[in-house]
Amino acid sequence: RQEAGGAILSDIRWDERNTIIYPSISIVAGLTAGMFGIGGGIIKGPLMLALGVHPQVASATSACMILFTSSTSTISYHIFGDLKYDYAMFCLLMGFTSTLVGQTAMSALLEWSGQRSSYIAFCIGSVVAVSAAAMGIESVVAIFYS
Repeated sequence: RQEAGGAILSDIRWDERNTIIYPSISIVAGLTAGMFGIGGGIIKGPLMLALGVHPQVASATSACMILFTSSTSTISYHIFGDLKYDYAMFCLLMGFTSTLVGQTAMSALLEWSGQRSSYIAFCIGSVVAVSAAAMGIESVVAIFYS
């Protein structure tokens, strides 16, 4: 949806304030993701939604960030000789299959609902919530069993 002769309504409006604040928030999000060893897409997906980016754009951008993060990690493990090829192949096939099923289901849901983007935002929020809970549980287990 475009305004008359202008930008798309969900585009970020770049002004003096946003030119400083948005990159600063992105730097903090990237540092946080790096410190905790998680993909930047997990943090920046909800951040982009909060900044007013269209949910489909935020989802695709997050997926692209996660793709590069995981690819770099895989290459790093391969260079150092720590890559377990059977495990890597299993993860690759599970990731591909899950992406295919998720994309197909989300496309059908969006078509059924008349392109209602709130489902995408809800899915991003759900993934972040499950990830946060899993990290919390793993931290508690590591504390008690180490």
